[in-house]
Amino acid sequence: MPGRAAVLGWAVLSWTILFYGLFAVSPITAPWVAFAADDTADNTADETAAFLIAIEEVPLMAGLTEEQTPAIYFDKPDGRLVETYAYGNVTAEDAAAFYRAIMPELGWQSIDGLVFSREGEMLRIDLISEEYSLVVRFVLSPYSSQ
Repeated sequence: MPGRAAVLGWAVLSWTILFYGLFAVSPITAPWVAFAADDTADNTADETAAFLIAIEEVPLMAGLTEEQTPAIYFDKPDGRLVETYAYGNVTAEDAAAFYRAIMPELGWQSIDGLVFSREGEMLRIDLISEEYSLVVRFVLSPYSSQ
């Protein structure tokens, strides 16, 4: 039977490994984030891997920054109602082309222009050109409400 010192030593070692092990675990939630943080990774990779915080199913175009707090966020029994904004130094033409190309690949069906539907929800993307930047408004609602 091991002595008290040996048991105490193993207990301290176990807690130390657990404690430092928890801090060593990376908070990476998606595989593409790991490559983005790697300085040795190929920097020519597609930078469209980010998604909106408020609407997780919608990609955030490279060059756009999402507002941290959505303007509207309701999770109703018949669906979500979310309005959020992103802004950046991109052209409206590039943003429109990006969302028209990428949304069908993610299962969104184009209804008209930058209006899409998927799984009972409708997503409307409005592009608002300002003097020095573009504001992109994303509105997600139950399909029946529009």
